[in-house]
Amino acid sequence: MSTYIFDIDGTLIDSVPMYLHGLQDALHARGREFALADLTFSNGIPSSDTATRLGYHGQAAQTMIAEWVEAAKAYAPTVGWIPGMTDTLRQLRQAGHRLGIVTSKAAPEYALDDARFHFSQYVDTAVLAHDARRNKPFGDPLLLALKRLQGTREHAVYVGDTITDSKAANDAQIPFALATWTTAPSGELAPIAYALKTPAALLSL
Repeated sequence: MSTYIFDIDGTLIDSVPMYLHGLQDALHARGREFALADLTFSNGIPSSDTATRLGYHGQAAQTMIAEWVEAAKAYAPTVGWIPGMTDTLRQLRQAGHRLGIVTSKAAPEYALDDARFHFSQYVDTAVLAHDARRNKPFGDPLLLALKRLQGTREHAVYVGDTITDSKAANDAQIPFALATWTTAPSGELAPIAYALKTPAALLSL
């Protein structure tokens, strides 16, 4: 394996609860009550798609997303790197491998995370929402990352934690590695090429 591409939320950092609670709070402020379990559909898809599924469009969607991002900031102190991930990323880079990110985050959302976690010191490129012609679950953003990294499907892997990630990897014909520290293996996530128990497992692929 020579090219490693990563999702962010639930894969590199344990941020899924932050965004779910932020979304719940933003909707509560609008007089709409949702259980966290009813908002998990938002994990792994662009915020614009989440807004649409909640009934917001155009400027109303942009306003809701801004409120969501602001509400999520209250939970930011609880978010950290997945244990062992930074050491694994450093070792992969030291071994000469190419690393990239493919995320459904829009540029403003990514900038907030990057300012705190400094992803750019670990990866060679980041493909954000709408950089490619189609977002995940299509394979377009993974193929764009692969092109930027000058990698090949046969020697690449996409590491993620959602059905959206699995579908994108399958569409791009890139092996999918499931981050089981966030999501347990299931038939819905198939095909799973690798079920990673820890980040360090990437070093032996």
